[in-house]
Amino acid sequence: MKWMLQALLPLLSLAAHAGELRMLTDNHPPLHFQQGERMVGFGVDVVQALAQRSGDTVNVQLRPMLRALRDAGSDDDTAVFTILRTAERESRYQWVGPLMRTETALYTRNGDSTPVTDLHQTRGQIAVPRKWLVYSYLKQQGLDNLWGVDSPEIMMRLLQVGRVQYVVADTMSVGTFAAEEGLALDQLRYQMPLMHQDAYIAFSPKVDAAQVARWQQALDGMKRDGSLQQLKQRWHIDQARYRSTKD
Repeated sequence: MKWMLQALLPLLSLAAHAGELRMLTDNHPPLHFQQGERMVGFGVDVVQALAQRSGDTVNVQLRPMLRALRDAGSDDDTAVFTILRTAERESRYQWVGPLMRTETALYTRNGDSTPVTDLHQTRGQIAVPRKWLVYSYLKQQGLDNLWGVDSPEIMMRLLQVGRVQYVVADTMSVGTFAAEEGLALDQLRYQMPLMHQDAYIAFSPKVDAAQVARWQQALDGMKRDGSLQQLKQRWHIDQARYRSTKD
């Protein structure tokens, strides 16, 4: 009997983990970021709440976003959050959302340049991470002053030392990115909006469609009972727009 139990243990372990969803995301405060050994943030709280309502077990893992998108497009029991839903991505995933609406904007150092209302008015380099969707959008505008970088940290460092005149970030995260490089939020000037888009959870096409539907129903329930709005308020999602000068 002992040898039979030992032989069954691996199978029991697999059964215990069957159905666990691997939820992939990157470092993007306040949506999702690592705090000690845990992932926290608005998106993490939403995912955990939806899993509880759906009766699913989730394992939130930190991944570079491009890798997370690739894995969620092909692997079993895998999803990526929070990402923008685009025409190019539409058929690659199953979608749950929207979780929130985002604004991506153009910023300068406060006092460094005259107000900008059109991208072609910019004078100097615009730094933006190449992995961000807004980088592709800006390339399509035919700009000759776009500087693609590897990370938001590099982008803010270039602004701090005066190598670039403009940076691009969503209005929720710009303050955190700036602070990590020693820039106070009031040192930045909001110039103009670039993109307004909704953020979603994207599930692998290999995830059971009925399971994805349960998650959408759970999210709809969170919207109806106000719990999604409570999480937005907790993480200041709706109050994230910033201007350094009053209109």
